[in-house]
Amino acid sequence: MRYRVEHTTQYEYDAEVTASYAELRQLPGDIDGQRCVERSITTVPAADHLSEHSDYFGNITTTVSIYESHTRLVVTSSSVVDTSSRRTDFDDDARRPWQTYCSSNASAGDLAAVEFSMDSALVTRSDELAEYARPSFGDTTSLADGVASLCARIYADFEFDPKATEVTTPLVEVLQIRKGVCQDFAHVMVGALRSVGLAACYVSGYLETLPPPGQARLTGADRTHAWVGVYLGDDRWVGVDPTNNQLAGPRYVTAAHGRDYRDVPPLKGVIFTDAKKSVLTVSVDVEPQPTT
Repeated sequence: MRYRVEHTTQYEYDAEVTASYAELRQLPGDIDGQRCVERSITTVPAADHLSEHSDYFGNITTTVSIYESHTRLVVTSSSVVDTSSRRTDFDDDARRPWQTYCSSNASAGDLAAVEFSMDSALVTRSDELAEYARPSFGDTTSLADGVASLCARIYADFEFDPKATEVTTPLVEVLQIRKGVCQDFAHVMVGALRSVGLAACYVSGYLETLPPPGQARLTGADRTHAWVGVYLGDDRWVGVDPTNNQLAGPRYVTAAHGRDYRDVPPLKGVIFTDAKKSVLTVSVDVEPQPTT
């Protein structure tokens, strides 16, 4: 599979903005079995400064500075990504008992095993999360079966409701109300895995949205998405999506990964303005591309 991903963010302000500074994590890298063929970011007004660097977690991070006064800002990221090598199933390594993969059994110097099994800003381990996870992880359960079970249970137990939560809604509240969006479900799964000693990361990216049978595909109707990376050791991960109860296979495009959402927001920034109000519009298109 090969996709062209276009992510457009537009802000309209009720007063002039004299300067904008932004940091973006929207450009896919060569990670999780995908290969980025081309990528770019454009802005209106045009950026006075635009550069790329890798952040602490290795994500492609773009910084943008705009000094031209404006009341409308448009940021568009565009990339072409080959996803044909993304995982479509758990490999044999994940068929061993799940306890094998606990951070307490990690090899010396495996920083990821330690770092991604600890608490983070938005995901705190708890007895409640461990209790929720335990039915999926019996004494003889393999990692693959345990992860698949937990993913299926979150999918069944939690209701997708974009009005139920906000970015700042505490994880403990999400666990209680059993409602939220993909970000919440990913945080619940990450927290549950960490609470039983496994290392897991939060993944931000894109998912091709398939139209209902018989209906045309709508441009711009796709979305940013969030799922979970489960650590297998030796810098190997497998992506699992509790929102859709499936592995993050070739229809997924990874943009960034971190400990939780706070590490990898698609766009954050600072503006200098007297504006009191702004209107945000986001459009995402994940379009299949022909391969040669």
